[in-house]
Amino acid sequence: MRLACLKTSALALMLALAVAGCGRKGPLEAPSTAVPVSEAVKPEDKVAITPLPKRSVPAAPQQEVPKKPFFLDFLL
Repeated sequence: MRLACLKTSALALMLALAVAGCGRKGPLEAPSTAVPVSEAVKPEDKVAITPLPKRSVPAAPQQEVPKKPFFLDFLL
């Protein structure tokens, strides 16, 4: 039973590494054809947008966070 579990785990690991290695390395390719510009919206058809007045938002008070060590800090 233990040997079958070990074989299954090894097979799963090899399959995961094979799938992770798939793909092509290199820069992205440019599109083969130009994308047509939509004629539905023309620049002169745009509606004038009035900006909203800015509201002042009170700043949140600074909170002091106690420095607690994390058990994996030695890795950093």
